[in-house]
Amino acid sequence: MASISVHSVAGERFTQVVEAGKHQLFADEPEAVGGSDRGPGPYEYLLAALGG
Repeated sequence: MASISVHSVAGERFTQVVEAGKHQLFADEPEAVGGSDRGPGPYEYLLAALGG
């Protein structure tokens, strides 16, 4: 099983980097709510994981 880590991006309000094994994903919130929109939001990742 691959290791998973999540850490915030310095200087960004909501941006996080998710590292899953050798893969790197960004999670963020839309600009409309103060994010930088650099990636899907956490709830979008959750829905994707659930197949929704």
